[in-house]
Amino acid sequence: MFSLDLGDGLRLTLAEERHAAPITELMARNQARLALWQPWAAYRPTVESTRSYIRGGLDRFAEGRELYLMIEHAGRPVGACGMRRDPQTLIADVGYWLDAAAEGKGLVTRAVAALTEAAFGTYGMRRVEIRTMVANARARAVAERCGYEFEGVLRRAMRFADRNEDVALYAAIS
Repeated sequence: MFSLDLGDGLRLTLAEERHAAPITELMARNQARLALWQPWAAYRPTVESTRSYIRGGLDRFAEGRELYLMIEHAGRPVGACGMRRDPQTLIADVGYWLDAAAEGKGLVTRAVAALTEAAFGTYGMRRVEIRTMVANARARAVAERCGYEFEGVLRRAMRFADRNEDVALYAAIS
């Protein structure tokens, strides 16, 4: 399957069903922190729910619409990133999360830079977006380090079970 070696022990690997257990373990270990920023993280992950999401991601990969990738460092999974692509509009969006223990090493920045390059070079996208909560300074910093420009705030655009949050919209244009 799809794999991209970014050097220095960093690899992006297309998530397959066999990766469901390690991804679930990472999500569970980081759930409280991730739930601050991502609505999906409010729910306790199970291997079966992760496997189901991966299956859907593989279907969307086969259709040319998505990459759901495991971030591996030194041979072990440390997070995930992905890109959804719209072949009609040639617009993609990128998302990412990382194990707390792996933060501060530039891993997500390198992963997002590689995905952005693939979006424009390999997949011919004309625009790539990153959307993150306004208060998520770390995610916003990744977007900025990767050359995305801040375009504005989408008010109350992220829905959590108990609230709506403002979203910062970043974009890179080819």
